[in-house]
Amino acid sequence: MGARATDKAAQPDRALARHQTPIISHVHAQGESRMTPSTPFSLDGRTALITGSTKGIGRAIAAAFAAAGARVWLHGRDQEAGERLAGELGARFVAADLAEADGPSALAQQVLEAEDRLDILVNNAGTATIQPLERLNLPEIDRTWQLNLRAPVQLTSALLPLLREAAHVGKDASVINISSIHETVPAPGNVPYAMTKAALAMYTKGAAVEWGRFGVRVNTLAPGAVKTNMMDEYNIGEEHFAKVARRTPLGRMGEVTDITGPALFLASAASCYVTGTTVTADGGSSLNLVRYGDEWVLPGTGEAPSQPVAVDDIAGND
Repeated sequence: MGARATDKAAQPDRALARHQTPIISHVHAQGESRMTPSTPFSLDGRTALITGSTKGIGRAIAAAFAAAGARVWLHGRDQEAGERLAGELGARFVAADLAEADGPSALAQQVLEAEDRLDILVNNAGTATIQPLERLNLPEIDRTWQLNLRAPVQLTSALLPLLREAAHVGKDASVINISSIHETVPAPGNVPYAMTKAALAMYTKGAAVEWGRFGVRVNTLAPGAVKTNMMDEYNIGEEHFAKVARRTPLGRMGEVTDITGPALFLASAASCYVTGTTVTADGGSSLNLVRYGDEWVLPGTGEAPSQPVAVDDIAGND
């Protein structure tokens, strides 16, 4: 037993060996005499899939990843819009409806047939249902759970072989689950949505624990209020933006580009020792979240809708 313990102790720690000098060695391999600030955030040679990436935050993340050197897979339901954006970014587009039970499997199959590895997966597609608890509409609740939780869980598991291969070849792989500041504090009318995001955050932690040994990192990115198509669906305008700005420590509403930096951090070697955590990008608004009240639900009225309202979330399933 003693000899076996000694042999085991003498073996290099795989996780430690994987990341001992990933950034410095990369820079030296390029013949550089020093590490430049941009080096850790480069995505050169990496392949990324971003769900719900034809608009909103997903589109912004896809553009940022492409600019950082990644080979990008776009996803959505709108074939025409997706192919048009793919042409602009030099990306590939795959259509699938993640609101359908077989949608995640269909999406995964198309990627599995085309790629040998996947370095980055961003689970961004989702939906929000605004409905007070006493008037819950179960079909809408089911759709919210399907898009916000079941789809990312199913898709990530299906693509795990590609993520593991990327980690084996390129030192690590990164899964980024787009959540919300409401994963920790709900607002009136959005409890079902908050429930799915809280569950997604716990899934993130569990996956990080189980898959760390493969070199697969799993983290959550939680945006605050961001100007996206969802605001247009609710006819939310400048009056509401001003209210959000007043209760946000940084004094303004979020833009989609405010989310791309944290996403790039989590996708790149800059976060090679970060897993199982939530990165919040909300301008500090969650510090005042308990005082939002009904303004978040229906700005200017303080009333919840009489019928359930479901719209694409921060980036959408399109």
